[in-house]
Amino acid sequence: MTTETTKKMTVEKVAKEASAETPSEKPKPAQMFRNGAIAASVWPRQTATGFAYFDFSLSRSWKSGTSGKEGYSTNFFPQNSEALVEVIQQACQWISERMAGSPDAAGAPVGETRRAA
Repeated sequence: MTTETTKKMTVEKVAKEASAETPSEKPKPAQMFRNGAIAASVWPRQTATGFAYFDFSLSRSWKSGTSGKEGYSTNFFPQNSEALVEVIQQACQWISERMAGSPDAAGAPVGETRRAA
């Protein structure tokens, strides 16, 4: 079995396991990277045509100083920039290692568009 085949099987296995959860279970990320209050969660995805891939979401945890209430936000402050860069790089590296040998790894999923940097 080639490395390419093994990597493709890994991506497909993670996507299949994530989709096999019962509806009452909350989906869990394939991997999470944290730096302080900032986190990048890597999610297995699969298109309707069967193309398995990963993407990531970013969040910031917070706690109210007055009420003690805790939560998560997808909004960030300028002082979060270093932590954001770190977790984004870690998530991208993790995804790249798993997608390196899969067919069409350089392409975005069908229906997705790429933005110029």
